[in-house]
Amino acid sequence: MATPAEKAMAAGINFDLVMFEGFVHYAMIVDNLTKLKDFPIRDDDVLLCTYPKSGTHWAWEILNMIVAGKAEYAEHWQNSAWLEYRTQEELEKLASPRILHTHLRPSQLPHALWDKQCKVIYVRRNPKDCVVSSFCQFTQQIWKENCSKKQIYTGSWNDYIDLYLDEYLPSGPYFQHTIEWANISEIHEEFEICRVQYEDMKKDCVQEIRRMADYLGRQLSDRTCQEISEACSFKNLKHANENLKDQTYHFRWQNGSSGYFRKGTTGDWKNWFTVAQSDRFDKIYEKRLKEKFPY
Repeated sequence: MATPAEKAMAAGINFDLVMFEGFVHYAMIVDNLTKLKDFPIRDDDVLLCTYPKSGTHWAWEILNMIVAGKAEYAEHWQNSAWLEYRTQEELEKLASPRILHTHLRPSQLPHALWDKQCKVIYVRRNPKDCVVSSFCQFTQQIWKENCSKKQIYTGSWNDYIDLYLDEYLPSGPYFQHTIEWANISEIHEEFEICRVQYEDMKKDCVQEIRRMADYLGRQLSDRTCQEISEACSFKNLKHANENLKDQTYHFRWQNGSSGYFRKGTTGDWKNWFTVAQSDRFDKIYEKRLKEKFPY
């Protein structure tokens, strides 16, 4: 019988995938994952945790500015601090306090993170917008190292929804990811994380910046919060990432491929989902997470 990783590749994922700890992962990061639980965490590390396409670039840049106390872009792309993709040696070179980020579940993270009571920011987004955004990225991007010159995903939109709901995508299991982060305080008692909603950031970014700053113990003026919000607007952050930042850690795409920044909006899923697809998504969501679909 085919494994979920094999089924995902058969459905159109054009990357080597393997099973690791019961879920589908890119084969190229498994070595890092096996070592990650013993990764040396520093006392002042800040960890940004998101499911893919939940505003990771946006939140990571905001956190860097909050810690710096000013609206200046970090030198590198967020990929320079990506926990599961960078080597331990690369991450050790980062100056403290490090703003690390990950798409992993709590159970996959370094043990020392919980022991040291590090600051953790968890950003959640409407999963229907997440699946649309990841589908667009996967169907448009071609890695420069990909000799086949195929997009990451060449299957259909309907099949992609199936892969997402079945938790066969290499981006990780959405429902398991959400459940673990929802229950983190039961597993690690008295561990306080800062929960942020993508849609709230879109409504009032300044207010969410203040909340994150308060959680990190950083006192920022109203003016600085406003300047950070403006610097991290979709238009300005897209320009900075493509034109101002050092590109060393940027995943390189072949000519004609899209970048990470597509629309940065909410509700675009309505332009993609059929009524039947939306109803099915809601039912599976409600069954797995034991709550009404809230978006």
